[in-house]
Amino acid sequence: MDITPSTSSASTMSVDVLGLINESRMTYGLRHQDYQRYREYCTNRIRRLRQILKLTQSNNKTTNVRKPLPQEFNDARYLHLGVYETERAWAFAMELKQESANSMETRQRHHLVKRLKRASQHAEALYTLCQEQTVDIRTVLDVKAYASLMKGYLYFEQQQWQEAMNQFVESRTVYEKFAKTNSTAEQEALCYSAIDEIDPNIRFCAYKLQLSGGQDVEGIVGKHQGPGMDQLKEQLAKISDDKSKDQTLKTFVWRDKQFTIKNQSLAQSVIKAQDTRKSIQPNDASAFDAVLSAWAEADKLAKKALKDDKEATAKVTSSKSAKATEDLNNLFTFVEYNLFGSSIERNVCLVEQAVEKKPQYAVKLYDDILKNLEYIWELPQVKDDMSLDGELNVLSLYYKGCRCVQVASAYNEMKKTPESLAIYQRGQTYVVQAKQALSQIRSFAQDALLKVTDSDLADLEQAIRSGTWKSRATWYLENGSDSDEHVSEKMQQLDLNTTETLLEHLDSYPSSINPSHLVEFPPKFQPVACKPFYFDLAANFVKYPEESLAARTEKSSGSGSGFWGIFGRK
Repeated sequence: MDITPSTSSASTMSVDVLGLINESRMTYGLRHQDYQRYREYCTNRIRRLRQILKLTQSNNKTTNVRKPLPQEFNDARYLHLGVYETERAWAFAMELKQESANSMETRQRHHLVKRLKRASQHAEALYTLCQEQTVDIRTVLDVKAYASLMKGYLYFEQQQWQEAMNQFVESRTVYEKFAKTNSTAEQEALCYSAIDEIDPNIRFCAYKLQLSGGQDVEGIVGKHQGPGMDQLKEQLAKISDDKSKDQTLKTFVWRDKQFTIKNQSLAQSVIKAQDTRKSIQPNDASAFDAVLSAWAEADKLAKKALKDDKEATAKVTSSKSAKATEDLNNLFTFVEYNLFGSSIERNVCLVEQAVEKKPQYAVKLYDDILKNLEYIWELPQVKDDMSLDGELNVLSLYYKGCRCVQVASAYNEMKKTPESLAIYQRGQTYVVQAKQALSQIRSFAQDALLKVTDSDLADLEQAIRSGTWKSRATWYLENGSDSDEHVSEKMQQLDLNTTETLLEHLDSYPSSINPSHLVEFPPKFQPVACKPFYFDLAANFVKYPEESLAARTEKSSGSGSGFWGIFGRK
């Protein structure tokens, strides 16, 4: 029978069977494997649906036949009724299976098979009903996979391994197709969770059938040629859409990491931002507004995708949930890196214009640059990437050195020469540290948005050296009217007295350092405290030579007063 829905999309019914049963199971008992509670919920839900759909009738002893469903309907709750009838029979069977695990009675197992058979019948009736009514093809295939799963459970308990494998493979094929074409993270996680439940059954059936490669489920499914597989694949081909046509647009490579994103709108926004960045001039600060806007839109979609994935994994997890979450985290880090990096590039362009006006403006821009670097450092998986962490360290030290140059220039304009020289000295320290960090990482990655080279550090060091000379020359010109001796005295105070060591002025910032006066050598003698009082008590226990000891004893025996008379031996 043709399962293509009618052209009237307004009356087409759609039901997410997998999502419906998963939400009901996790909410009403199966989170703790309480099948009795879930069976009672299904019973109450069926009764409520029959009341809403007006399918109830008076309890007449002469007539105990259910009221039939209408020939045509456009209310999806009629389909929900079939789902919960199947779930009630399945829950009863699982409850009996739990009880029979600790019992030797065969009657429970017989009842278990009967309940699974009833569940399979309800699921098959639901599939037939979906074919007769105006239902979209996705719902029909979802119900088919659900019915095949229930049949597989029945054949599995009856130890009909080949028939069970055929049903399990059909169900798995549908769910695998849904997982590749679903756009939401929750539906994808549900499909992979269902696949994780089916795979052990396929492995066991393959073991019982003595098939080669019984542990490779993918290989078994690929080689399987059961009845109805060709027709099923034709039906699955009808749900192929634009989401699966171009997989290359969803695959990104950044810093030797490859990650695939199935969210088409997110992938398109990232590609749009990349194209916008390539179309602008690097030194045009005004053109970066369009780039920042494009990356901000991609960042908004990436945050939404991460939130949806977190909510989906909180409800259900699968073997591939961790991989999907890792891909989203990589994409989010990639988007945030480009967003903050583009902002840094724009600020670097604005610095050149701000230096001509006032150094204070440039200092503010460098503060924003350092804040953006801190934001990048806090992104997921950045600390684990040693190369990226090293690059950010070099960038931070370099821009701190650039900021020191602007701050020192501002101090120099305010005629605060000592402060200016101290800031220049701090900037020189940052340059030395940046050179060491750059030598450790050797070079930046090819796809790095921000880079610092040896020539950049050399230019910064030259700017610091020139600024230091300028500050000292400015100070000398301002104090040139004084006598030479007075100027020399002030210069010595500024540069530290050459007769004093650097160790004695660690709280000062000299503009020049004489290496021979770092410490005084040899060191000066320092007074040492006298020996403690209690050290004299040790003399009472020292053994002297006999002659000296006898003479000392005779000398001290005549007088019992004095210091040794109190503490001496008796």
